[in-house]
Amino acid sequence: MSEKKEIVMNGAGVAELGFPGWPQFDPKSKAEIAEALDTGAVCYWTGHKGMEFEDKFAKWCGAKMAISCTNGTAALHIGIATLGIGPGDEVIVPSYSFIASSFAVVQAGAVPIFCDVDESHTIDPDDIESKITERTKGIVIVHLYGVVCDMDRIMAIARKHNLYVIEDCAQAIGGKYKGKSVGTIGDVGCFSFAQSKHFTTGGTKPGTGVVMGGMVVTNDEDRGWEARSFRDHGYDVKARMNMLALEEKLPYIHNRVGFNFRMTEMQSIVGINELARLETWNLPRRFEYAKMYREALGKLEGVKSLPVDTEERQCAYWWFPIILDLDKLDIDAPAFLKEMAGMGIPCYGIQWPEAYEEKAYKELGGFGSHKFPFCSKEYTREGLTYEGVVCPVAKSLRARTVNLFLHPTWEKEHIQRVIDAFTTVHNAHLKK
Repeated sequence: MSEKKEIVMNGAGVAELGFPGWPQFDPKSKAEIAEALDTGAVCYWTGHKGMEFEDKFAKWCGAKMAISCTNGTAALHIGIATLGIGPGDEVIVPSYSFIASSFAVVQAGAVPIFCDVDESHTIDPDDIESKITERTKGIVIVHLYGVVCDMDRIMAIARKHNLYVIEDCAQAIGGKYKGKSVGTIGDVGCFSFAQSKHFTTGGTKPGTGVVMGGMVVTNDEDRGWEARSFRDHGYDVKARMNMLALEEKLPYIHNRVGFNFRMTEMQSIVGINELARLETWNLPRRFEYAKMYREALGKLEGVKSLPVDTEERQCAYWWFPIILDLDKLDIDAPAFLKEMAGMGIPCYGIQWPEAYEEKAYKELGGFGSHKFPFCSKEYTREGLTYEGVVCPVAKSLRARTVNLFLHPTWEKEHIQRVIDAFTTVHNAHLKK
């Protein structure tokens, strides 16, 4: 008997089960990438696809400016640093998010303060104000799983305390709040084009943690030019582009310390083609499959809640998180998922609910021997520690959350297989 393969998100075993993999690329990208390779115009400054992708993404989401970059983590770093947040500052971040949401704060030289979520899997506005101090400069909000945050309440708190709002939209491409695209409501919006996201510009090799492709958006043009500078070694990009237009000799003008976070032309080519079919193929299929899940699973006795999707908070459906009612079931989410996987169904549990449990925070593992910024002279809070920090709702969701996939490469038959398996496990474990 052959050894049974473990089912891994987007990894080995999925195709063999009859579930198409993700991502999938528009076929015309191959020829266009080959053309870039043939001409040698593969850099942001030697080709024209990078700027074209930025322009098209800005128009698509309704932002004045879009700044492409290497990945979603870089996008967050750029966005936070562009707002002038740095040493001595604090930024409120949900503990329930990928580590990049808080690490980007540290990379900018500030200190993350962890906040709880509510049962929508997004930051709890009621918990934000209790975390604000005289050092607080901003709030990172995360539209997790494609679920859009309660933006009016968050923006009201930010205005009251004169705080910046950084939108982490890595999992929410296509999400909207009161008709506005996520990323355009706060001061900056940060997107990721990693392998597992709504679409990718090159992606992640499973298991490496290397992501490729990101975007920062803003409606403040001065902030946008600052972001372009920070992404490009601190170069005065606006001056450079003016000189290019005048066909004059390029000056070397570096106004600040920055990083090399530019996206390649090949990535931009993929991004342009995937953005072009986002509204015609990608999102419509996700929305259709979400409707199937809702209609089939929403009334099950052991299901407590489905992802928030209202006229006001329009979900982007990266994944489909379901909260189980453990008072009605004799099984928790990890065991539930194990049974579904045993039936050949790709599925997943909760993602990273308690970032404060990471060794990097427990041991204040910052930069250099001084563990910057946690133990730096700029940060004057006495006795900073993450020991004892608990976000109870985020912690509780670990045992209660089942995530289902709705990749646009799947067909209705695949969604129905997931529904049938979920229902079978659910019915087998209803308390009598």
